[in-house]
Amino acid sequence: MKRIRIPNYLLVGLLMFAGGSAGFLFAHFGQVPSQERNITITAHKYAYDPPTLQVNRGDRVHIRLVSKDVTHGFYLEGYDLDAKVRPDNPTFWMRRPSRQKEYKEVEEISFVANRPGKFRYRCSITCGYMHPFMQGELIVSPNYLFSTSVGLSLALAAGMLLIVRRPSAGGQP
Repeated sequence: MKRIRIPNYLLVGLLMFAGGSAGFLFAHFGQVPSQERNITITAHKYAYDPPTLQVNRGDRVHIRLVSKDVTHGFYLEGYDLDAKVRPDNPTFWMRRPSRQKEYKEVEEISFVANRPGKFRYRCSITCGYMHPFMQGELIVSPNYLFSTSVGLSLALAAGMLLIVRRPSAGGQP
């Protein structure tokens, strides 16, 4: 009976495909249940606190804006949200630029984080000479790229171990 030899590159390729697929499926089906996220963002010259927000896909996000010094804006890319907040004011003004031109007074910004990825938020009202640097980031998980790359890395490591342990074609079986 003749033994079938699988070339090393094909074996590593199959393992990488399996590992990447496993990582993608884990990220897709192993999602955390959605939650209510209440976040207070404090705006001050020339930063937001916190500078990074981390939520999961499907979470309902409630953002309350506070200004420490001057009037600031808050524009969240990818979610069609624009707001402005004045110092020492419990309410602020919000609009959805693609749907309405006028701002309306609200106590919080509320939306469902339904699009995974990284979205920048920035000040939309000129607040001083360092205004262009007043930015933050909303990260909506799951990050398919991360889990897929972990799966690919583990599969590559397993493939390399198999290649190292396999006898060469000219060696002993």
